[in-house]
Amino acid sequence: MFLAYVGRIIKFALQDFWRNIWLSVVTITILVLTLFLVNVLVVFNTMTATAVDLVKEKVDISLYFSPATSTDNVMEVKNTLSKMPEVAKITFVSKDDALQQFKKKHQNDPAILETLKELDSNPLGHALVIKARTLDQYPIILSAVDKPEYNQIIIKKDFSDRQAVIKNIFDVTNKVREVGIMVIIIFALIAGLIVFNTVRVAIYTHREEIGIMKLVGGTNWFIRLPYLVESVLFSFISCVIAVMILYPLLHLAEPYLSAFFGGVQFSATGYFNSNFISIFGIELLAVIVLNIFSSLIAIGRYLKV
Repeated sequence: MFLAYVGRIIKFALQDFWRNIWLSVVTITILVLTLFLVNVLVVFNTMTATAVDLVKEKVDISLYFSPATSTDNVMEVKNTLSKMPEVAKITFVSKDDALQQFKKKHQNDPAILETLKELDSNPLGHALVIKARTLDQYPIILSAVDKPEYNQIIIKKDFSDRQAVIKNIFDVTNKVREVGIMVIIIFALIAGLIVFNTVRVAIYTHREEIGIMKLVGGTNWFIRLPYLVESVLFSFISCVIAVMILYPLLHLAEPYLSAFFGGVQFSATGYFNSNFISIFGIELLAVIVLNIFSSLIAIGRYLKV
């Protein structure tokens, strides 16, 4: 009995869908565009987080010691700084490693390489590369090494401050996000209006059938439910189409996204695969709520049962 009841409701919903097929197509198209824009914002936010992480990876403090400074003295400084809660990691670079890195960096400059060959000893000293736990902790570390005993052996302190770069990234992201959210809201309102009109037209088209169902004992909810089921159908189809459009585009865009990040592996497809249920589940739920809300308004206004 219950299955037959549900079956009739679904049957009437499908009949409404096909009888007003062009309105259904327009409704689904607007919903797909809305979902596509939402997913573009998701990709953009993921790219922003990746870009900020890459910038943060390049932020550090390099302490260059004089060539006469012994390894024991450098390690003593390293051990002292390692005890600071702000310090996440300290890398020791020996003078030999520093020389090899210098040669590699200037491998296309024969004049510099010839000059190094003429020197009797390694002109470079040991170095420490320090990474803080958060960006705002670097000034604390710099102040900790700004002491007379350290200034005697440290000949250079190099701090690659990328705060301005990160701020610019967030500023651009926030502006794009604000514009994107406004466009999404506009499309969502348009979709809601179209669903409203679709249900209104369906009610007008079926006015005689509705009267007959009422005469033969059809309950109010039996008459209303097909329109709500149709709204859920719009939501489900639009989400499926949005996924079918999004994934091929992500596959096409990934080589360009990796090139944008300088060859660093960035997989938007992987992100969506890992968060498929949470992303598309929330989107489907949001579209269902929007469509049912619009349908209920139309039913309440035009369906007199």
